[in-house]
Amino acid sequence: MRSKSKESKLSSETLELMRQRREFPSAGDTSSELRVLNKRIKKLIRRDLRRSNTRAIEAAIEQNRGSKVFVQQLGRGHLTKLRSADGNIVASKPEVLAEIEGFYGQLYASHAQKSVAQLTDSRAPLIRHYTDDIPDVDIGEIRIALEQLKNNKAPGEDGITTELLKAGGIAILEQLQRLFNSVLHNGITPEAWSESVVVLFFKKGDKTLLKNYRPISLLSHVYKLFSRVITNRLAQKLDEFQFRKGFSTIDHIHTVRQIIQKTEEYNQPLWTMKKPSTPSRPGQFWNPCRDAKSIGAISRCRDVCTTPLL
Repeated sequence: MRSKSKESKLSSETLELMRQRREFPSAGDTSSELRVLNKRIKKLIRRDLRRSNTRAIEAAIEQNRGSKVFVQQLGRGHLTKLRSADGNIVASKPEVLAEIEGFYGQLYASHAQKSVAQLTDSRAPLIRHYTDDIPDVDIGEIRIALEQLKNNKAPGEDGITTELLKAGGIAILEQLQRLFNSVLHNGITPEAWSESVVVLFFKKGDKTLLKNYRPISLLSHVYKLFSRVITNRLAQKLDEFQFRKGFSTIDHIHTVRQIIQKTEEYNQPLWTMKKPSTPSRPGQFWNPCRDAKSIGAISRCRDVCTTPLL
């Protein structure tokens, strides 16, 4: 007998056809009509269930309750057992976590080996020149970057959402400004930025095989905001050198690669000339290594990151 919860997801059209099927005569000459009716009912049931699931997801997104609600409302269970590499089924939580750690650790590990030419490079080592004249992050930069972040995104381990940051107003912006400037000049990032939560979404096939799951990392939204601020700065610099969104950069990349090769060959610092924006304004120079300090703060989050499984 069909459950009441499933019947509540069906439309009146589907329920009416199911009532007609129950009252259908059992004569042999109507078997072809019954097959057509059954096919029609199955198609409508699939349509109604998809619509019901879509409504449940949209309601959860509007309430900003995260991805766990989807699992509950769609009736999907958590990952409770896995098939190990030797073919055995593991069901305890420590064994499942160990299997996941081993699988993705091997999947994303780098197996590339350096060639002999790379190991025996006779050229002089590249010297990186850093400068300390990095401009402070202002509130306007943070406000622009915050507007670029999308709403209704699941938060990271700290539980802070984009909507919360936007609703904080100037008080939150001032706190973020102090935090970002501290990270930028001291090169030390908060521990929360190095933590992410991985959610495994089942695709299709055998549910005990990890290859049939898609891992999604939930990062800190404050870290995303800081990364967006740095990205906007770099994008502005690249736009000054004709690296513009929507335009081909093949020729520019070829030129930059040649310049980098020559600076490494002759062990010279890399400087790029900026075209004057006005005739009365003298030419300016931009040292890309100056922004390497900003990028280094972000890369440190990657080097020391930890990832619990949700």
